[in-house]
Amino acid sequence: MTKHSELWRGQKWKHLRRNLFRLQRRVYKAVQAGDLRKARSLQKLILKSRSAQLLAIRQVTQLNQGKKTAGIDGKIALTYKERFGVLEKLGDRAENWTHQGLREIPIPKKNGSTRMLKVPTISDRAWQCLAKFALEPAHEATFHARSYGFRTGRSAHDAQTYIYENLSSNKKGIDKRVIELDIKKCFDRISHQSIMKRIIAPQGLKTGIFRCLKAGINPEFPEQGTPQGGVVSPLLANIALDGIEGIHPSVRYADDMIIFLKPKDKAEKILSKIKVFLAGRGMEISVEKTKLTKTTDGFDFLG
Repeated sequence: MTKHSELWRGQKWKHLRRNLFRLQRRVYKAVQAGDLRKARSLQKLILKSRSAQLLAIRQVTQLNQGKKTAGIDGKIALTYKERFGVLEKLGDRAENWTHQGLREIPIPKKNGSTRMLKVPTISDRAWQCLAKFALEPAHEATFHARSYGFRTGRSAHDAQTYIYENLSSNKKGIDKRVIELDIKKCFDRISHQSIMKRIIAPQGLKTGIFRCLKAGINPEFPEQGTPQGGVVSPLLANIALDGIEGIHPSVRYADDMIIFLKPKDKAEKILSKIKVFLAGRGMEISVEKTKLTKTTDGFDFLG
Protein backbone atom coordinates (compact mmCIF):
# COMPACT_ATOMS: atom_id res chain seq x y z
CA MET A 1 0.00 0.00 0.00
CA THR A 2 1.41 3.41 -0.97
CA LYS A 3 1.89 6.30 1.44
CA HIS A 4 -0.93 8.26 -0.27
CA SER A 5 -3.44 5.40 -0.11
CA GLU A 6 -2.65 4.89 3.59
CA LEU A 7 -3.12 8.62 4.19
CA TRP A 8 -6.42 8.68 2.31
CA ARG A 9 -7.85 5.56 3.92
CA GLY A 10 -6.71 6.76 7.32
CA GLN A 11 -8.89 9.88 7.19
CA LYS A 12 -11.47 10.07 9.99
CA TRP A 13 -14.42 10.85 7.73
CA LYS A 14 -17.03 11.04 10.52
CA HIS A 15 -14.88 13.56 12.37
CA LEU A 16 -14.42 15.61 9.17
CA ARG A 17 -18.19 15.59 8.57
CA ARG A 18 -18.80 16.84 12.11
CA ASN A 19 -16.31 19.69 11.55
CA LEU A 20 -18.08 20.71 8.34
CA PHE A 21 -21.56 20.38 9.84
CA ARG A 22 -20.63 22.68 12.74
CA LEU A 23 -19.56 25.41 10.30
CA GLN A 24 -22.63 24.90 8.10
CA ARG A 25 -24.94 25.15 11.10
CA ARG A 26 -23.32 28.49 12.02
CA VAL A 27 -23.85 29.78 8.45
CA TYR A 28 -27.51 28.71 8.59
CA LYS A 29 -28.08 30.45 11.93
CA ALA A 30 -26.30 33.64 10.80
CA VAL A 31 -28.54 33.93 7.72
CA GLN A 32 -31.65 33.19 9.81
CA ALA A 33 -30.63 36.03 12.13
CA GLY A 34 -30.11 38.35 9.14
CA ASP A 35 -26.34 38.67 9.74
CA LEU A 36 -25.12 38.17 6.16
CA ARG A 37 -21.69 39.62 6.91
CA LYS A 38 -21.08 36.93 9.52
CA ALA A 39 -22.50 34.27 7.17
CA ARG A 40 -20.07 35.27 4.40
CA SER A 41 -17.06 35.15 6.71
CA LEU A 42 -18.15 31.67 7.87
CA GLN A 43 -18.54 30.59 4.23
CA LYS A 44 -14.90 31.63 3.70
CA LEU A 45 -13.95 29.34 6.58
CA ILE A 46 -15.74 26.46 4.83
CA LEU A 47 -13.83 27.13 1.60
CA LYS A 48 -10.54 27.10 3.55
CA SER A 49 -11.49 24.11 5.72
CA ARG A 50 -9.34 21.04 5.06
CA SER A 51 -12.23 18.90 6.34
CA ALA A 52 -14.60 20.39 3.73
CA GLN A 53 -11.99 20.09 0.96
CA LEU A 54 -11.32 16.41 1.70
CA LEU A 55 -15.04 15.64 1.88
CA ALA A 56 -15.64 17.41 -1.45
CA ILE A 57 -12.92 15.33 -3.15
CA ARG A 58 -14.30 12.13 -1.60
CA GLN A 59 -17.83 13.03 -2.72
CA VAL A 60 -16.91 13.43 -6.39
CA THR A 61 -14.39 10.57 -6.59
CA GLN A 62 -16.14 7.89 -4.51
CA LEU A 63 -19.77 8.70 -3.74
CA ASN A 64 -21.45 10.61 -6.59
CA GLN A 65 -23.34 8.61 -9.24
CA GLY A 66 -21.58 10.30 -12.15
CA LYS A 67 -18.10 9.73 -10.75
CA LYS A 68 -17.06 7.53 -13.70
CA THR A 69 -17.84 10.21 -16.33
CA ALA A 70 -14.76 11.93 -17.74
CA GLY A 71 -14.41 15.68 -18.26
CA ILE A 72 -12.37 17.26 -21.06
CA ASP A 73 -9.14 15.95 -19.51
CA GLY A 74 -10.34 12.35 -20.11
CA LYS A 75 -9.92 11.33 -16.46
CA ILE A 76 -12.62 9.07 -15.02
CA ALA A 77 -10.78 8.43 -11.74
CA LEU A 78 -7.97 9.87 -9.64
CA THR A 79 -5.18 7.98 -7.94
CA TYR A 80 -4.75 8.63 -4.22
CA LYS A 81 -1.76 10.83 -5.04
CA GLU A 82 -3.85 12.85 -7.53
CA ARG A 83 -6.56 13.34 -4.90
CA PHE A 84 -4.03 14.99 -2.63
CA GLY A 85 -2.94 17.08 -5.63
CA VAL A 86 -6.52 18.37 -5.94
CA LEU A 87 -6.53 19.01 -2.17
CA GLU A 88 -3.44 21.19 -2.61
CA LYS A 89 -5.13 23.10 -5.46
CA LEU A 90 -8.25 23.67 -3.38
CA GLY A 91 -6.09 24.85 -0.49
CA ASP A 92 -4.31 27.38 -2.72
CA ARG A 93 -7.16 28.53 -4.96
CA ALA A 94 -10.56 27.80 -3.41
CA GLU A 95 -11.35 31.54 -3.34
CA ASN A 96 -9.95 32.21 -6.82
CA TRP A 97 -10.93 29.14 -8.82
CA THR A 98 -10.75 29.07 -12.61
CA HIS A 99 -12.84 26.45 -14.40
CA GLN A 100 -11.58 24.37 -17.29
CA GLY A 101 -13.92 23.70 -20.21
CA LEU A 102 -16.74 21.17 -20.14
CA ARG A 103 -17.09 17.92 -22.03
CA GLU A 104 -20.42 17.79 -23.87
CA ILE A 105 -22.29 14.47 -23.98
CA PRO A 106 -25.56 14.28 -25.98
CA ILE A 107 -28.33 12.50 -24.03
CA PRO A 108 -31.35 11.28 -26.07
CA LYS A 109 -34.79 12.34 -24.79
CA LYS A 110 -38.10 10.46 -25.10
CA ASN A 111 -39.41 12.88 -27.73
CA GLY A 112 -36.48 12.14 -30.06
CA SER A 113 -34.52 15.33 -29.32
CA THR A 114 -31.29 15.45 -27.33
CA ARG A 115 -30.08 17.45 -24.38
CA MET A 116 -26.44 18.21 -23.75
CA LEU A 117 -24.91 16.97 -20.51
CA LYS A 118 -21.93 19.22 -19.78
CA VAL A 119 -19.40 17.46 -17.60
CA PRO A 120 -16.67 19.30 -15.65
CA THR A 121 -13.28 17.77 -14.83
CA ILE A 122 -12.95 15.97 -11.50
CA SER A 123 -11.02 18.87 -9.92
CA ASP A 124 -13.71 21.34 -11.07
CA ARG A 125 -16.37 19.00 -9.66
CA ALA A 126 -14.50 18.97 -6.34
CA TRP A 127 -14.48 22.79 -6.27
CA GLN A 128 -18.20 22.89 -7.13
CA CYS A 129 -18.91 20.45 -4.31
CA LEU A 130 -16.89 22.63 -1.91
CA ALA A 131 -18.84 25.68 -3.16
CA LYS A 132 -22.08 23.79 -2.55
CA PHE A 133 -21.01 23.03 1.03
CA ALA A 134 -20.65 26.80 1.59
CA LEU A 135 -23.75 27.95 -0.34
CA GLU A 136 -26.29 25.35 0.72
CA PRO A 137 -26.71 26.22 4.42
CA ALA A 138 -27.04 29.94 3.61
CA HIS A 139 -29.87 29.32 1.16
CA GLU A 140 -31.51 26.52 3.14
CA ALA A 141 -32.19 29.22 5.74
CA THR A 142 -34.30 31.14 3.21
CA PHE A 143 -35.73 28.53 0.80
CA HIS A 144 -39.50 28.12 0.59
CA ALA A 145 -40.98 25.21 2.55
CA ARG A 146 -42.76 23.83 -0.54
CA SER A 147 -39.58 23.35 -2.56
CA TYR A 148 -38.44 19.70 -2.41
CA GLY A 149 -35.96 19.03 -5.23
CA PHE A 150 -32.23 18.58 -4.59
CA ARG A 151 -32.48 19.60 -0.96
CA THR A 152 -30.85 17.71 1.90
CA GLY A 153 -33.40 15.75 3.91
CA ARG A 154 -36.17 16.20 1.31
CA SER A 155 -37.31 13.88 -1.44
CA ALA A 156 -39.77 13.35 -4.29
CA HIS A 157 -41.78 11.20 -1.88
CA ASP A 158 -42.18 14.20 0.48
CA ALA A 159 -43.50 16.30 -2.42
CA GLN A 160 -45.95 13.57 -3.44
CA THR A 161 -47.13 13.19 0.17
CA TYR A 162 -47.83 16.92 0.36
CA ILE A 163 -49.86 16.74 -2.89
CA TYR A 164 -51.84 13.78 -1.56
CA GLU A 165 -52.63 15.65 1.66
CA ASN A 166 -53.61 18.81 -0.24
CA LEU A 167 -56.02 16.90 -2.46
CA SER A 168 -57.55 14.72 0.26
CA SER A 169 -61.31 14.70 0.87
CA ASN A 170 -61.09 16.86 4.01
CA LYS A 171 -59.37 19.55 1.89
CA LYS A 172 -62.14 19.27 -0.74
CA GLY A 173 -59.64 17.87 -3.22
CA ILE A 174 -62.42 16.63 -5.50
CA ASP A 175 -63.39 20.25 -6.28
CA LYS A 176 -59.84 21.37 -7.10
CA ARG A 177 -57.92 21.66 -10.33
CA VAL A 178 -54.16 21.72 -10.78
CA ILE A 179 -51.83 23.49 -13.16
CA GLU A 180 -49.05 21.13 -14.24
CA LEU A 181 -46.39 23.75 -14.88
CA ASP A 182 -43.52 23.11 -17.26
CA ILE A 183 -40.66 25.61 -17.51
CA LYS A 184 -39.16 25.72 -20.99
CA LYS A 185 -35.55 24.47 -20.99
CA CYS A 186 -35.12 25.65 -17.41
CA PHE A 187 -31.42 24.80 -16.94
CA ASP A 188 -30.50 26.27 -20.34
CA ARG A 189 -32.32 29.56 -19.86
CA ILE A 190 -31.68 30.67 -16.28
CA SER A 191 -30.25 34.19 -16.38
CA HIS A 192 -26.74 34.38 -14.92
CA GLN A 193 -27.51 37.84 -13.60
CA SER A 194 -30.54 36.55 -11.66
CA ILE A 195 -28.39 33.88 -9.98
CA MET A 196 -25.57 36.30 -9.15
CA LYS A 197 -28.03 38.84 -7.72
CA ARG A 198 -29.58 36.32 -5.34
CA ILE A 199 -26.58 34.30 -4.26
CA ILE A 200 -25.38 34.65 -0.64
CA ALA A 201 -21.61 34.28 -0.83
CA PRO A 202 -18.30 36.10 -0.28
CA GLN A 203 -16.82 37.74 -3.38
CA GLY A 204 -14.26 34.99 -4.12
CA LEU A 205 -16.97 32.32 -4.14
CA LYS A 206 -19.25 34.52 -6.28
CA THR A 207 -16.46 34.96 -8.82
CA GLY A 208 -15.89 31.19 -8.94
CA ILE A 209 -19.62 30.56 -9.51
CA PHE A 210 -19.69 33.18 -12.27
CA ARG A 211 -16.75 31.47 -13.99
CA CYS A 212 -18.50 28.12 -13.54
CA LEU A 213 -21.59 29.49 -15.32
CA LYS A 214 -19.50 31.00 -18.12
CA ALA A 215 -17.63 27.71 -18.64
CA GLY A 216 -20.89 26.10 -19.75
CA ILE A 217 -22.40 28.85 -21.88
CA ASN A 218 -24.43 28.25 -24.99
CA PRO A 219 -23.14 30.65 -27.70
CA GLU A 220 -26.77 31.41 -28.64
CA PHE A 221 -27.56 32.52 -25.06
CA PRO A 222 -24.25 33.76 -23.57
CA GLU A 223 -25.91 35.29 -20.49
CA GLN A 224 -28.06 32.26 -19.67
CA GLY A 225 -27.87 28.64 -18.54
CA THR A 226 -26.32 26.50 -15.84
CA PRO A 227 -24.49 23.33 -16.99
CA GLN A 228 -26.53 20.14 -16.60
CA GLY A 229 -23.89 17.83 -15.16
CA GLY A 230 -22.40 20.36 -12.75
CA VAL A 231 -22.48 19.43 -9.04
CA VAL A 232 -23.70 22.89 -8.04
CA SER A 233 -26.21 23.40 -10.90
CA PRO A 234 -29.37 22.07 -9.14
CA LEU A 235 -28.67 24.37 -6.17
CA LEU A 236 -28.22 27.38 -8.49
CA ALA A 237 -31.53 26.54 -10.19
CA ASN A 238 -33.22 26.38 -6.78
CA ILE A 239 -31.74 29.79 -5.88
CA ALA A 240 -33.10 31.33 -9.10
CA LEU A 241 -36.57 29.75 -8.78
CA ASP A 242 -37.01 30.27 -5.04
CA GLY A 243 -40.11 32.34 -4.31
CA ILE A 244 -42.21 31.08 -7.22
CA GLU A 245 -43.99 28.84 -4.68
CA GLY A 246 -45.28 31.97 -2.89
CA ILE A 247 -47.32 33.18 -5.87
CA HIS A 248 -50.08 30.62 -5.23
CA PRO A 249 -50.39 27.38 -3.17
CA SER A 250 -48.14 24.92 -4.95
CA VAL A 251 -45.37 22.36 -4.67
CA ARG A 252 -42.09 22.45 -6.59
CA TYR A 253 -39.48 19.79 -7.25
CA ALA A 254 -36.60 21.50 -9.13
CA ASP A 255 -38.27 22.71 -12.37
CA ASP A 256 -41.40 20.52 -11.98
CA MET A 257 -44.32 22.26 -10.33
CA ILE A 258 -47.95 21.62 -9.42
CA ILE A 259 -50.22 24.59 -8.58
CA PHE A 260 -53.44 23.94 -6.65
CA LEU A 261 -56.59 25.79 -7.74
CA LYS A 262 -59.82 26.12 -5.79
CA PRO A 263 -63.05 26.43 -7.84
CA LYS A 264 -62.97 30.26 -7.85
CA ASP A 265 -59.24 30.63 -8.67
CA LYS A 266 -58.50 31.97 -12.15
CA ALA A 267 -55.74 29.97 -13.87
CA GLU A 268 -54.94 32.77 -16.38
CA LYS A 269 -54.33 35.31 -13.61
CA ILE A 270 -52.00 32.95 -11.73
CA LEU A 271 -50.11 32.00 -14.90
CA SER A 272 -49.61 35.65 -15.83
CA LYS A 273 -47.96 36.27 -12.41
CA ILE A 274 -45.74 33.23 -12.94
CA LYS A 275 -44.78 34.46 -16.42
CA VAL A 276 -43.63 37.79 -14.93
CA PHE A 277 -41.64 35.96 -12.22
CA LEU A 278 -39.92 33.70 -14.77
CA ALA A 279 -39.24 36.51 -17.25
CA GLY A 280 -37.24 38.30 -14.55
CA ARG A 281 -35.00 35.24 -14.45
CA GLY A 282 -34.65 34.69 -18.21
CA MET A 283 -37.18 31.84 -18.34
CA GLU A 284 -40.64 31.19 -19.72
CA ILE A 285 -43.51 28.72 -19.46
CA SER A 286 -43.70 25.94 -22.02
CA VAL A 287 -47.20 26.59 -23.38
CA GLU A 288 -47.35 23.17 -25.08
CA LYS A 289 -46.50 21.20 -21.93
CA THR A 290 -48.28 23.26 -19.25
CA LYS A 291 -51.71 21.77 -18.52
CA LEU A 292 -54.81 22.61 -16.50
CA THR A 293 -56.22 19.36 -15.09
CA LYS A 294 -59.19 18.35 -12.95
CA THR A 295 -57.93 16.40 -9.96
CA THR A 296 -60.58 13.75 -10.66
CA ASP A 297 -58.92 13.11 -14.06
CA GLY A 298 -55.60 12.32 -12.35
CA PHE A 299 -52.13 13.60 -13.23
CA ASP A 300 -48.55 12.40 -13.15
CA PHE A 301 -45.99 14.22 -10.97
CA LEU A 302 -42.47 12.80 -10.66
CA GLY A 303 -43.92 9.40 -11.55
